[in-house]
Order: sequence, then C-alpha cells, then structure tokens
Amino acid sequence: MEAVDGAFASVPRSFTVTRPPSPTPSFRTDTFSIVNWNPELYNLMLPNADGTPRCSMSMGFLPAGRRTVSGYPSTYWARFNPPTPAPFKPSRSLTIGMGILPRIWDALREGSPSKKGRRRPGMPAWGDAGSDLEYHSDGSIDYANLQPLDGEEGELIDDEACFIDVRAITGMDILSHLPLELALELLSYLDLQSILSCLRVSRTWNQLARDNSIWRGLFSQKEKDGWRVDLRRASRLNSSLPPSRAAVPAPLQIKWYDLYQTRTELDRRWCNYPGAGLSADLSDDAMAEEKEVTKAWEPRVMRISGHGDSVYCLELDSSRIITGSRDRTIKVWSLKTGRCLATFTGHRGSVLCLKFDQDWDIADDTSEDYDTQPRDAMAPRKGFLVSGSSDCTICIWDLYARPRVGEEPEITAEAKAVLRGHSGGVLDLRIDANWIVSCSKDAQIRVWNRKTLELHCVLRGHEGPVNAVGLQDNRVVSASGDGKMILWDVATGEWLRTFEGHERGLACIEFKEDIIVSGSNDCKIKVWDANTGACLRTLIGHDYLVRALTFDPRSGRLVSGSYDKTVKVWDLHSGKLVREFRGCHVSHIFDVKFDNCRIASTSHDRKIVVLDFSEGLDTSLFV
Repeated sequence: MEAVDGAFASVPRSFTVTRPPSPTPSFRTDTFSIVNWNPELYNLMLPNADGTPRCSMSMGFLPAGRRTVSGYPSTYWARFNPPTPAPFKPSRSLTIGMGILPRIWDALREGSPSKKGRRRPGMPAWGDAGSDLEYHSDGSIDYANLQPLDGEEGELIDDEACFIDVRAITGMDILSHLPLELALELLSYLDLQSILSCLRVSRTWNQLARDNSIWRGLFSQKEKDGWRVDLRRASRLNSSLPPSRAAVPAPLQIKWYDLYQTRTELDRRWCNYPGAGLSADLSDDAMAEEKEVTKAWEPRVMRISGHGDSVYCLELDSSRIITGSRDRTIKVWSLKTGRCLATFTGHRGSVLCLKFDQDWDIADDTSEDYDTQPRDAMAPRKGFLVSGSSDCTICIWDLYARPRVGEEPEITAEAKAVLRGHSGGVLDLRIDANWIVSCSKDAQIRVWNRKTLELHCVLRGHEGPVNAVGLQDNRVVSASGDGKMILWDVATGEWLRTFEGHERGLACIEFKEDIIVSGSNDCKIKVWDANTGACLRTLIGHDYLVRALTFDPRSGRLVSGSYDKTVKVWDLHSGKLVREFRGCHVSHIFDVKFDNCRIASTSHDRKIVVLDFSEGLDTSLFV
C-alpha cells in the first residue's frame, strides 16, 4: 500500500513517484527560484518580463496548460526548445498511459481502505459524464484547473506553504523503572490531587497509586481532621479478614483506599454543599413535597420508644445507646436495630445524667496480658457506668457484655457503690481514668477518686445551681444558673479563672483540648479559649434555651439541641450553621450526642431519635 496524495491506494511500486524538493524562496518575497531556470529563454517567451519567474501561469496571455517540473509551459517549451535530453530525469508519472490513470483516480475517489464505501464529495469517477477534468495528450491531468479536495480526511495536496513535522513523543518513564519500594516512597510525598492524577497516567502508575500504603498515608494525613480508625473492630466486623483470636490485624490488611473513599462520602453527607437546603423537616407528617425540595443528603431516621417518661440523658458508643429517664430506669439500646438490650433500676428518683466507658467489650482484646493470659472468647467483658439522680446520689455500676454467637452481646449490670454527699439533685457528671466529677443543685462540684471512690475535694464558688461540668486532664470547668463559668484545678482545688459573657444562666458546657463551648438561656452558644478566657466567637440561631451540646475539636463539628425542638450542626471554626433538623421531636430536647456517623437526641416526648448518615456505607472501623 502506498500513500498517493495523502490517501492509501493499491498502486504498483513501479508507478510511484518521489517528488522533487520544493522550491526555495528567492530574494523576492513574491517570487520563487525554479529548478532548471533559464532567464534568457523566459525573456524570449515574455518580451516584457524582467527575468524573474512568477508562480501564476496565466500571466495575462498564456492559456491554462500543463506545468512541467522545470516550471515552463509545455506548449511554449516545445516551440523554443527541440527535444533534447533533459538536465534531470523526468518523473515517470508524467508519461503514464491512459490505462493506469483511471485505476489511480478511482482509488483516490473511493478514499482510504478504512473508509470503504465513502466516496469523497466532489471527485467524479474516471470518464464520468459531465466531468470537469481536463487531460493532456500524453494522459497527464491538468492540475492547474483541478478543484481542491474538501479536506474530509485532512489531505494537503501540493501545499508548499504548510509543513507538518510529525514527531513521536519520546521519553523515559522513570517511575516505572524504579524498584517498587522506591517508587512507592516517592508517591508517598504527594497530596490527594496528585495521586488522583497519577491514577490516570498509565496502567503501571495506576497500580502504584492504588497501593495500600499510599492510601494509608493519605488517611493518616487527615487524622488532624478527626479521621481515625479502631483496628480492634476489624476482625469482628470485617469478614474479609482471616479469623484470629488476637483480633487486631496488621494495618496493611485493611483496604485503605476503600476507607478513604467511604470517609470522604460520609463527610460529604454531613455538609451542606452548595445549592442544598440548610433546614430539613424530618417529622412523620411533613409534606412529601417539602422533603423533595431539600437537596442536601438526608439521614435515615430511627425513632426508639420504651421509656415511660421524659428521657433526660444519653450516651452512645459504636454499638449501643444508654439512656436515663424520669421513670427512674436506665436502658441499653442497640444502635443498629433500636432494640432494648437491658434495663437497670436502682435510683429512687429521676436519672438525670450518666457516663460509661465506651466500647468496653472490645477494650480487653488489646490488653497487655492478653497474649500471656488468654481468656475464654465467650467470657463476659467488664465495663464501668456512673449515673446521677434527683435523689441526690451517684450510682457506680459494673457493666458486663456476654458474647453470643450470631447475636448482639447480652448486657447486664450490678450496682457496685453509691456515692453520697450532695444535698440536691445531681445534674451532670464527667469521668476520666482518674476522677469522677459531679455537680448539683446545691451549687457544689464534688471530685471523687475513681479507683478508691473516695471524695477528693469539694469546689465552691457559684451562687446558683451548677447545671453542667467539663473535665480535661486535671482541670474542671463548671457552668451555673448564675450566668458564670469557673475553671478549677482539680489537684489543688484552686479557682483559676472566671468566664463571663452570657446574659442569662448557663444550661450546658463541653470542655475539650483547651476549647470550652457553652450554651445558655440567652439562646446563644459561645466558644472560649480555656487558657486566656477570651470568647472566640458567638453562635446565634436557636430561638429558646440551648439545653445540650457536644463538639469534636478535630473535625470542627458542633451539634446542639434546644427547647425550640431543633437539632443544629455548626462549623466550630467559622461559627456558621451547617445543617438544621426540625421535626425530630415534638417537645423540648434534653440531650444530644453524635459520632462520625449519627446524631442521637432525647426529649420530653419520651423518644430517642437517631439520625444515621452512614446508610449503605461500611463505617465499622471509624472512631
């Protein structure tokens, strides 16, 4: 196959032509030097000529005729120059007979072999009636009068003003030639957008950029934003891993690419992306049309009933919710199904507050003596629970989770001790590895040693009931109905600082990583710096008392519940409202908690409402 004028056609090689080089430009911008140029002969043909050849063959008096390779009109060349050997060998294409030309022309007309059946527009067949083609006596085509191709296949015919230099892109793929470990080390320094670009370079780069170690590194970079996993849950919740009593897999056994993708989608569901509605009505009687208008992703709503009166408090972990109620009971619920797993009784008054060690049933799997002193896989795991009541007492409970094959663990509890000392109802509690901190309507804060359960100190300074406390390391912050917050040193009992700024009494407080967030009866939420006492920002949006709040300092997510029956999600760093959920409850909201996947709230309407953002996602490892 040979290329004839830019198109492929079947032409015997003996009939192909190698074109002479194109003329080079002369000193005149509108003229060109011609092969075998003889100025004297040219002046004889053109009396008024200046000896310089020109591109046009019309010249005012010459009829349209054949142009030879030497540049002279064929008719006049024969007149002034008898047949003599040419200075150069003429092209054989100029003397091809009438037999081969029709075949070449038909091949050009039909186009390239890859486009059979597609005839070029404007190119008639050889010998067609009405053809405008003109031929010389020797069978050559009059190219001067030939209409140009339509450019359908991009041919350039006799275009001496356009030169296309086609060069292959060459280079060395250095990354593909490196040892695997070194290539992965180089990729580990790239950010997310660069890694995503590497996925589209080539198959080799795609395989390297999808390596588990690369995505583990990217996931680790997001730890500052609250992206954390608990590998202890992997063997129990991920069936793809081989069963092992050690329960903790190697980090690279986890599919980090999938984890990164899942966590990104989970964060997107929390956020109010552009064009989405801020507010969502999640009540059962909300109009379907109103729900369709909201463009933001809406969580799945689970409503749990079982308490006989108002539900004052709740805490949750990865698999359970524990609630306290005015009906004097403590109940444990399955976070997955909403089924009640256990009910505890022990207080003679309303259960106003409680705290427990989260995920206590999987904590023992990584204890230091687990390998040296293995326990029965079906043995119960022991946990810790503390509850405060309007009966002025604090109950200490031992929790037990007994594993069951194919079912959720059986939960039981035993009352271990009762702490007395408050003269009013116990309104709030906090615990850590060393202390139990309680506050009461008697305006006092009491600090107990967790291990010995002995009273460590009593903090006095408020003029009204202490509604909430926060605990971080050895510092306690208290919020009172008198409108003040006080920061205390637990070890010494010293009064460190007073925070003032709310216009009315405080109802709730949270203290994490030197950040204090408070909610008040003035309908405002304030963010404070614990070290300086400065108010960093004020969040305005609730219509009534802010009864409960909680936040994650790493992700910057803050969730609040109010007597206005709404749950709001805020950006802690900017103070902007991200999402609002109406219709969750039909009465005052008393408590609210959240984790990476859900928001749980309790109310005077006796209901527990869970908003689940993880529907369809595997979030079992997220903390």
